[in-house]
Amino acid sequence: MAEQDEWSSNANEALNISFVQAGQTSPVTLSTFHPRFTYPIFGEEECIFGYQGLKINIRFAAHNLLPNVSWVYEKAFKAVNDTKALDIEETLKEWLPEGCFEEYANFKSRIQDDVGAKDWKPPGELINTYTSRGRKFEVWVSDLTDPAVQQLIDRVQILVSLFIEGGTPIPLDDQDWSLARWKVFFVYVV
Repeated sequence: MAEQDEWSSNANEALNISFVQAGQTSPVTLSTFHPRFTYPIFGEEECIFGYQGLKINIRFAAHNLLPNVSWVYEKAFKAVNDTKALDIEETLKEWLPEGCFEEYANFKSRIQDDVGAKDWKPPGELINTYTSRGRKFEVWVSDLTDPAVQQLIDRVQILVSLFIEGGTPIPLDDQDWSLARWKVFFVYVV
């Protein structure tokens, strides 16, 4: 048991979620936080076996929510018979869209070089604006038949399971008549 504890990481502490945007010379992190729950992904114990000093980073571009996943660790458990370190990519790939496991350097370049980021607008229709604490916000609405909305939802669905007790991702492969009944609201800081 002691050896298992030595090679187990608390998934809630190992996982960092960040929102980033282009900076003057490289992307800057706007916010970083830990999830509330990781049991839907890593099991009831919320532990990841097979690493020491494990840090998993899920970063989202602040404007279009493009995700990137990377991880580092100090040591990995050497497999003994059927006992081996958890395959992090294999575990996370069912929760995140394709392409999010690209090298972090490529992701940073994509964020920094995205000339459309500054003028990016959420999909749908602008329905309201308001100011709170000196910041201006816009509220946009669309339905799930819009491919741009589906792309945004697909990119951030993992957050549902990490922050809403019992929350599960929305199936985006339903028929259009079914998807049209769901309205999606986006609140963005201008």
